Amino acid sequence: MSGQATHRLLWYLGLPGLLLGAGLMLGGRADGGGPPHIYVTDAANNRLVRMDDITGAGWTTFGTIGPGVNQFSFPKGIFVDPAGAIYVTDANNARIVRMDDMTGKNWASLGGPVPGNGVNQFYSPTGIVVDQAGKIYVTDEGNDRIVRMDTIAGAGWTVLGTGGTGANQFRGPTGIALDAGGKIYVIDAGNARIVRIDNITGAGWTTFGSRGHGTNQFKYPVGIVVESTGKIDVIDGGDNRLVRIDDMTGAGWTVFGPADSKTNQLGNPFGLAVDPSGSIYVADTRNNRIVRMENLTGAGWSTLGAIGAGVRQFVGPQSVFLR
Repeated sequence: MSGQATHRLLWYLGLPGLLLGAGLMLGGRADGGGPPHIYVTDAANNRLVRMDDITGAGWTTFGTIGPGVNQFSFPKGIFVDPAGAIYVTDANNARIVRMDDMTGKNWASLGGPVPGNGVNQFYSPTGIVVDQAGKIYVTDEGNDRIVRMDTIAGAGWTVLGTGGTGANQFRGPTGIALDAGGKIYVIDAGNARIVRIDNITGAGWTTFGSRGHGTNQFKYPVGIVVESTGKIDVIDGGDNRLVRIDDMTGAGWTVFGPADSKTNQLGNPFGLAVDPSGSIYVADTRNNRIVRMENLTGAGWSTLGAIGAGVRQFVGPQSVFLR
């Protein structure tokens, strides 16, 4: 594991022994039955949560702690495809999981239980996204690389990345997203930057960001969404804020929730999603809750959650996905 990945911030959640991950996008409800469901990786409770809305209506959970079927050990990233199939990065089990729905039907996994750096192996996988062709992309955080495969069986296994600061190099990548044209966006967390590439070969390698607290800077970015408009939304978890830019030049830099904010505060947020109306959902990790706001001004601020393992409770929620 790289130095940056080893550093993966026990302080970051304010919970001992926990590591971070990502996996966040948006989508319409798979059954076509109204507004999208909200899916959350409730990491330290080793479960997934699904609910109908920010009130917690329809609260449903899946998973227990362990390395077996229907079990997780600190799930981080989540993606739900248009058919409703759920993909999860099961970080501490060093594997990814796919199932048809929240019952665990047709459970399949790849990797684990022991971390590794070979084919069909992961070391703290974090973000996950699936393209229109069904190809699966994963940020393999501890191995400083991203992985693409054709199926959950690992067919077509392809990797990009080694540890470093140059082209085709990462330091503990976390979030991953795809734009409408199929370009890949990666949060290169340890290098405090966003990377965009045309495809898994690394063609078109472009970076944005440096370490700091100012414009065009991040302290410790973790989560990313690319909106249908092309705007890029980033969680800068180390500075307790959200950032939106128009494109990879940083144009239109807008921030919500600086570290010294006295209202609408976030505590080491990790994941985000944006619904079709533009409302933003955030996994407010240290505060053990989900936050919803109408826009980057914080208008319509609503929260759900308290620390615990019961209904409407979380411990260290990591990722949010809408489908």
